[in-house]
Amino acid sequence: MRQDEYVEYVLNEYGSLLKGVLIRNLYDKADRWEECFNDVLLAVWVNWDRFALIEEEKRAGWLCAIAKYKAIDLLRRESRCNEKVVSIHDAWIASEVERQYCHEQGFEPVDNSSEELDKLLACLKPEDKDLFYRRYIKEESVDEITKETGLSQDNVYQRLSRGKRKLKKEWGKNNER
Repeated sequence: MRQDEYVEYVLNEYGSLLKGVLIRNLYDKADRWEECFNDVLLAVWVNWDRFALIEEEKRAGWLCAIAKYKAIDLLRRESRCNEKVVSIHDAWIASEVERQYCHEQGFEPVDNSSEELDKLLACLKPEDKDLFYRRYIKEESVDEITKETGLSQDNVYQRLSRGKRKLKKEWGKNNER
């Protein structure tokens, strides 16, 4: 068989199976299964020589594995994109609030140098400073932080939340003086 014949064969024999795998793995983005389906067909097209060597009874497993990982890749791509958009948006809002506040108070905004950042985060424990730096400066995801630190997601969120409250409290004390 030629490449195009293998793709047609996959469509006819395994199309509904692949659709089911993709929809199941794209649980909250089920409307995107067609994009992944096309990626699977492209993988068959590109790797048709490997596909031809696979025994008939193992082809379904091979195709399901490709479909599953294509779905996971799509979810990862979209979550990274969404995290960056939120982070950039949050940073922009924070800088606008800071600029407006500084303008109202009649002084220049704090620059983002590490010395100024250390002063701002001085009220936090060293491990909490590290969490703030990773999450809000380096824009690491909570998943990345949990993998590297060994903390649970709940613990990371709790520590960040407590740190925000502490910073807000300290910021209020400093502004009263």
